[in-house]
Amino acid sequence: MSLAAAVKAIITMVGGLVTRVIAIFAFLWTAGLQGDDPLQDGYHARAEIIQAARREGHLVVYNTMHADAALADILATFHRRYPFITIRDSDGDALKTYIRFTGETARHRPSADLIWSMAMDLQEKLINDGFALAYTSPEMPALPNWAHWQDLGYGVTQEPIAFVYNRRFIPDARMPHTHAGLRDLLARNPERFRGKVAMYNPAQSEVGMLLMSQDVQVTRDSWNLFDTLGLVDAQLYSTSRDMLQAVLSGRQWIGYDVVASYAMEMRKTHPELGVVYPSDYVLMLSRVAFISATARDPNAAKLFLDFLLSREGQQKLKSYGMGPVRPDIGVPVAQARINAGRVQAIRIGPGLLADLDSLVRAQFLRRWQQARDTAE
Repeated sequence: MSLAAAVKAIITMVGGLVTRVIAIFAFLWTAGLQGDDPLQDGYHARAEIIQAARREGHLVVYNTMHADAALADILATFHRRYPFITIRDSDGDALKTYIRFTGETARHRPSADLIWSMAMDLQEKLINDGFALAYTSPEMPALPNWAHWQDLGYGVTQEPIAFVYNRRFIPDARMPHTHAGLRDLLARNPERFRGKVAMYNPAQSEVGMLLMSQDVQVTRDSWNLFDTLGLVDAQLYSTSRDMLQAVLSGRQWIGYDVVASYAMEMRKTHPELGVVYPSDYVLMLSRVAFISATARDPNAAKLFLDFLLSREGQQKLKSYGMGPVRPDIGVPVAQARINAGRVQAIRIGPGLLADLDSLVRAQFLRRWQQARDTAE
C-alpha cells in the first residue's frame, strides 16, 4: 500500500470513529431530555433496544396483581424512566389471562407483549409450548440459577406462603405455627371453626391448585389437613386478596396458603391481621414473567423485564413486601426470619407441567372433593 493510500485509510477510520462517538453522545443527550437517564443506576440496557423501544412507543402487559398500589407504582416508575413508552396494562385472574392470551394468539389478534403471573405452572406451559421470546436479559448475571428457565422465563420475586388470622378472634399464643398444628386445632374444635377458615378453591384458582399440589408434594400428610378443612367447611376463594378481606372483616378467622406479600402490605394499616410463616415448611412462590414470541412491541417488553430484574425494580417490589430474587438486595425484614432450611421453593422449569396433566389434575380434584364432602 502506498503512503498516500495508508494515510487516506487512517483518516477514514478515525473519521468513522469520531462519527460513532458523536452519535452515541447525541443519543445519550436526547435520552436525558426525555427523562431519567435509562443507563444509570447500574442498569445496562443496550442502546439499540432503547432506540427500538422509542420507535415502538407502546407496551401491553398482562398481569395477575389485581390492580393494587404496588402495580400502579411499578408502572409509574417505569414510565418515568421511559416516558416515550405508553403502557396498557390488563389485570385479571391467572386462568382467564391464560385463556385470553392463547385465544388472541391463535386468532392472530393483538395481545400481550409481556405476561407476568404467579400461576407458575401456566407460565411454564406457555413457555414450553413456544409462546415465549428468547431474551438474555443483561440482569441475568445478578440472578440465581433457579430464578430463570434458560433465557425464556424469569422469576421476578420470591414470596412465601403463610397462614393469616384475625387477632380479634384468635390470640397470638393460640395460633398454630405448623401445618399439623393447624390441623389439630381445627380437629379439636370443629364446631367453633365451622365456616371460619378461608382457603383457595383449586377447581377455580390456578394459584390455589399450584399451592395445594405443592403441599402434597412436600408431605402426603397434607391430605389429612385438607380433610380437616373440609370437616370445618372452609370457605373457598379465588385470590389471596379475597381471603384477606374475609379474614379482616371477621367472616373468617383464619386464611390458609395466603400469599404473604399481600398480607404484609395489608398489615401496615390493619394491625389486627396476624401472619404466620409455618415453622415446619414454607412454600416459596415466584411471579414469572416472559416476553411473548408474537409481541408487537418486543423491545419495550425487554426494557420492562429488565426493569423488573434491575436493582431499582427489585427495590420497588421489596418496598411492597415482595421478596426480590437478586441476592444483592436483602429480603423484607419479616421474610428474613424464615428458617432457610424449611423453605420449599417452587422452581421454574418443566417440572411444573406434571400437575397440568389432565389425568393427574382430575385425580387431585376428585380427592379434594372427597375432603369437601366430609363437611356435608
